[in-house]
Amino acid sequence: MSSHGSAKGWAIQSLAEFLGTAMYMYLAIGGADALGAASNGRAGSLGVSFAFGIGLVVTSWAFFRISGAHFNPAVSFSSLITGHLNIPRFVIYFISQLLGAMLGVALVRGTTPSSENIGQVNQLLNGEGLARGFFLEFFLTAVLCFVYHMVVHEKNRSTFMFALPYGFAIFSCHLFATRYTNAAINPARAFATSVAARSFSPSHWIFWFGPLCGAILAASLHILFRFMDFDYHSAGIDAENQAQYQRAQDAVKGTQQTTTYTNTNANTSNGGYYDQNPNYSHNANYNNNNGQHYTTTTTNNPTGSR
Repeated sequence: MSSHGSAKGWAIQSLAEFLGTAMYMYLAIGGADALGAASNGRAGSLGVSFAFGIGLVVTSWAFFRISGAHFNPAVSFSSLITGHLNIPRFVIYFISQLLGAMLGVALVRGTTPSSENIGQVNQLLNGEGLARGFFLEFFLTAVLCFVYHMVVHEKNRSTFMFALPYGFAIFSCHLFATRYTNAAINPARAFATSVAARSFSPSHWIFWFGPLCGAILAASLHILFRFMDFDYHSAGIDAENQAQYQRAQDAVKGTQQTTTYTNTNANTSNGGYYDQNPNYSHNANYNNNNGQHYTTTTTNNPTGSR
């Protein structure tokens, strides 16, 4: 790819992360605030969870093909560790997500009459302590990032509908954490709502370090599963038949497959255009998703059995 094409691709992807994060925050924060206003300031964990979950499903489905639809510095950081992002692209994604989140929250402020509790600043609530709050954000973000890795980075028949498990994961995380931390699970979300409210809680650091440490755990688990060749042992789950299952296992392990055919038309004319070669062998070389190399050999032998 030319340098111009590469720069253009990076620009498109960073724009997608910027716009996608802005739309996600606009729908999620705006929806949660609207529910809160309709219930005298108490949207409830279920309402907030629906707002964030559905908002993520809609926006990630729209932008997945362009940038991968991270919309979260923790997901990007975890992808950096697993090798699915390089450092320059991570930096671009990170900046795009912060700016996009601030734009989304600003749009909520600009298009709604009440701005007192825009986004509900992330803070410790209902007696939640620093350590417990940290580990709550840590573990829930690890769950979110791990779901992303296993659905997006491990291609399978359900990858095309990745937005559903991704959205349901954030729904579950918010259902759990909203009561205790207002559920950040996303440093960009915590930062943007604090900027909009012009108020950073003393525990704001938790909503950075907790998710980023959770991203490390998720990446480590994903790397561990890859090291253990989980895709070889689970090849049958996606296979529709035994032959497909065997091909999947062979692709993962890098084994050589040899297919022998009989050329029944050897030395005969094929429609008057050419004579078929009675003996030929064709080798096809492939690399699977692990970078492992394997070869498929096809041999025609007129004297062989069918």
